[in-house]
Amino acid sequence: MARAKRTDRTEARRRNRAEQADIVGDTGSAAVAMGGTASKSAPAAPRPSIIGALRSAFRPLDFKGDLRSLPRLLVHWSFWGPALGTIASTVLFVTLAQGRTPTTPSDTVWALAFFAFQMFVFPLPAPAGAAFIGGFGARRASWLVGLLIGVLAAACFAVIVYSVPSFLLFGTAVTSTPATQQSYALQGFLVAPLGSALFASAAAWYKRFLNLANPNRNQRKPSQPKPAQGRGNITRDRLSR
Repeated sequence: MARAKRTDRTEARRRNRAEQADIVGDTGSAAVAMGGTASKSAPAAPRPSIIGALRSAFRPLDFKGDLRSLPRLLVHWSFWGPALGTIASTVLFVTLAQGRTPTTPSDTVWALAFFAFQMFVFPLPAPAGAAFIGGFGARRASWLVGLLIGVLAAACFAVIVYSVPSFLLFGTAVTSTPATQQSYALQGFLVAPLGSALFASAAAWYKRFLNLANPNRNQRKPSQPKPAQGRGNITRDRLSR
């Protein structure tokens, strides 16, 4: 009788494990099916040709729409980020330029300040660093963002021209006079806005080209379901000990 009871208990445990294995198998199959369906529903976008990406990266100019979006452009980081960089570079350059002479040795701080001045302020042909950042980060109207950055850079350049000796900007060959100062400040206002708008537009075109040339670089790969793990065969594990 005792042996019959143990046999019944073993048979009951075997049936219980078989039922649990069926449930786990059905769940895993459903998960794999769902994952396959999700992967099939969102296929990877085909990679276009380089020539096609170059052509598709161009956008027509929406002059009226860009002007209507001007308030949103002013509060976006693509404008105020380079604008703050331009103002900070101007303040740093003017501060460090005070008291310098043609014989003052250059150090690392002055070299960095002069590099920031060239990238964010110097308007000939454009403040390339500020314009590139503005155009690359602009959601739309990159030319307008570059134009505004160019106007600000020209104003900061005029402040530097009237506050800093000319040899720090153009070397000892240029003599600082009111006429030369006015001439260089005027050139900044004539050249910087146009050049900055072109640089920003080129940066925005380059960003669109990168997105079109590799459309799948920002997409996440579907996660693979983990295989289901059962409890195993209790009778077999006990006999193997």
